[in-house]
Amino acid sequence: MTLFSSLYGARLDEELGTDDNSVLFTTARRKAAINKGQSEFAELTECLQRTSTVTLTGGTSEYDLNSTVVIPGGDFVRFSKQQVEFRYRDASSNLTILSGDDLVRRDIDWLNRYEPGWQDSSVASSVAQMPTWYYERLDGGARYLGFTPTPSTGSSASMTALVPYVARPAVMSSDTNEPFQIGAVVRGDLRDYHQALVHFAAHQLEKLRRDDQASDRQLQKFLGYVSRYYQNMRRKGGQSLTLARNYFKTTSKVSDPRT
Repeated sequence: MTLFSSLYGARLDEELGTDDNSVLFTTARRKAAINKGQSEFAELTECLQRTSTVTLTGGTSEYDLNSTVVIPGGDFVRFSKQQVEFRYRDASSNLTILSGDDLVRRDIDWLNRYEPGWQDSSVASSVAQMPTWYYERLDGGARYLGFTPTPSTGSSASMTALVPYVARPAVMSSDTNEPFQIGAVVRGDLRDYHQALVHFAAHQLEKLRRDDQASDRQLQKFLGYVSRYYQNMRRKGGQSLTLARNYFKTTSKVSDPRT
């Protein structure tokens, strides 16, 4: 177990070669540098990912991902590699799930080019309608997740979307906090990389001593942990090639290449 107090205390003392916490390397600076290292590691590795279940309203096509109503943690950074999943449960509790080839992510330019008029996809509240695509749209301080055609439940039905995303780690404030902690849940699998935060903090704090070489050495050590994370996350063994799209689902008959 690596507590916050250990990271900004004894471990950082060792890298800086001093236990000063009141003159140059104040406790406040130490804590801020460790927290910045946590954010930087999460940004580079995408090691902290979450899934939010968003309740959808019939006739509403867009939802602001920066709103805590949509993402309760308020920690959305960007979509993860895993796609958004749409779920529709009818009045008889039958569940329909759209994902992958059934719910493809498109950008605004693609929709404008190939689906003219997609913005006006209104539907009567009494009619059930499923989306075909989802998209992301930025507008001022809002970051929208949108569906088109606009989904609608019809009567006595419900809709939700599972939104996987890269999360922003919570700032550590208590000495008993651990890095990458979400509420009371600790990511024990990331404990091997906690030292990376110390190296990044030392990289930041060495600038106060105008020691660029020491700062650069600490940065390289930090990036070494980033590379180690990627190496450990690589799939072991061989990989197989697959089609980007499952064409067998979109055609009823496959032609014989010999004819």
